[in-house]
Amino acid sequence: MKSHISRIIVFLMLIAIAGCAAGLNTGRNIKIGDMLPGEIISLKDGTRLTYEIQFTSSAQGRGTMTAFNPVSKESFQGQYRVMLTGGGTSTGVVRDSWGWTAGTVTTTSDPKAAGRGFLKGDKGTVIDVSLDLTPVKSNAQDGVFFFFSGQGTGTDNRSDRYQIFFGY
Repeated sequence: MKSHISRIIVFLMLIAIAGCAAGLNTGRNIKIGDMLPGEIISLKDGTRLTYEIQFTSSAQGRGTMTAFNPVSKESFQGQYRVMLTGGGTSTGVVRDSWGWTAGTVTTTSDPKAAGRGFLKGDKGTVIDVSLDLTPVKSNAQDGVFFFFSGQGTGTDNRSDRYQIFFGY
């Protein structure tokens, strides 16, 4: 009887340890709606603006952004949209040297992700933002992608340009 109880306890402990290990796989404890840190760098004078972008997924399709310029004391707020491009599945036939069908090959590629948006400052500056997002596919195999990091560029209504970096 004791050996059965010991086996059950060991089995339950192994399940608990396996569950913890699976949870640690991503190294991220982020929820949809959380803000990811980043920075915007002015190419005019090197000013570093603090920047945050809302963690989102391709299913949500949009998020918010904020920034602050410590030199001009201008605060920015804005939105961005996520667009998935490319990706898909392709199947081809493999033929041997006599022209007979030897098999098929299927390749799959994930889409690329981009974001477009704007940041509007409380002192009149508006920055048009283009982002290259780094997609990570959902473990649920539901075709949903999450965006933990990215980079991009911006141009404001005074023709000043910016580099943008964010994420974990």
